[in-house]
Parts: sequence; structure tokens; C-alpha cells
Amino acid sequence: MRFTLSKIEIAVGYEAVAALAMVLLLDHSGRTVSCLIAAALHESGHLLMMLLRSCHIRRITVRLFDVQILSDEPKSRRDDLLITAMGVITNFLSAGIFSLFWRRLALSNLVIGVFNLLPIGSLDGGHLMRLLLSGRMSYRAVDRIEKILSFVFLIPFFFLGIFVLLRTKYNYSLLAVSLYLLAVLLLKREFVSC
Repeated sequence: MRFTLSKIEIAVGYEAVAALAMVLLLDHSGRTVSCLIAAALHESGHLLMMLLRSCHIRRITVRLFDVQILSDEPKSRRDDLLITAMGVITNFLSAGIFSLFWRRLALSNLVIGVFNLLPIGSLDGGHLMRLLLSGRMSYRAVDRIEKILSFVFLIPFFFLGIFVLLRTKYNYSLLAVSLYLLAVLLLKREFVSC
């Protein structure tokens, strides 16, 4: 599904719409809504900083487990750091504000912020690590460190996801996210090595 909003092309994958509809229908606890709001706030933080740093946003793609924002390259490394960090900063600020009156949303913001700080290639923490190390090390060394750290963090999350699923009999979210991030990492690895 594609549409244009304020000269920005927005594409939403059908799998994302179907999963959203299914989860919203089946989740009577309200946890999913708070997680979705926290994720929207996170991405809004990136978008806001892009606009403040004069990056022209061309396209936003919403898929099952991620949102990709296609824009002009940031004008400087500092801009790239600010844009990348703003998603997590937005989550932490939101957690503080919502802790006053909506604790579930505060917790969701805190969890999404901390999770995105992990040094995993596809997450903000991985991108921040890459930006910080690239000024001091070669591309190959940074790439190697990113891959090793990504696996070091993802393997325990994968097993924790299995444990949570077996324990709760229904909560598969951590397992699904871990599998998705592992797949992205492995596919990127094959693509880079070809």
C-alpha cells in the first residue's frame, strides 16, 4: 500500500497491516498499543531531527519489524549522530513524561529505547557504534566488530525468546524480533562478502 503525504512517499507492507490487525484483535491487554505508540514516538524522533538538520525525507517504508526512512545523506557526521540518537532520546524523554500518568507506555518507551541502544547492526546502537568507531578504525575492522557484537547480543536474545515463548505459551515477540535481526545480519553478511 502506497500513498504520498506532504511530498513524502509512504509505503506500508501488507504483512505489517495484516500483523497489526491480527495483534490488535487478539491482544486484549493493551500491551501492543503501548508498544506501537512507543515505536511511533521513536521513529518520530528520527524524523523530527532530520527535519531540524534539513535532511530531505523522500520515502518512509513500514514493514513487519522495522521502519526505513530514505532521505538525503546527513550533511555531517554530527548530523548523522544526532539523527540516529534522537529516536532513543525521544523514547527516554517519553518514558519520563508518561511515567506520571501511563506507566505501561512509560515502560514500553524505556524498553524500546534500551533495546535500540544495543550494538546490533540494524538497530540505532549498531549505527551509533559504527559512526563512533569509523573515525578511528578501518571499515573492515568496524564491520567485523559490528558483526561479532551483533551475534554476541542476538544469540542470548534468541534463547531468551524461546524461554519466554515456552513459559507464556503465547508471547513470541522477542523470538520473532531476534530471528528477524539474525536473518538481516546473515543476509547482509552474505551480500557484503560476495
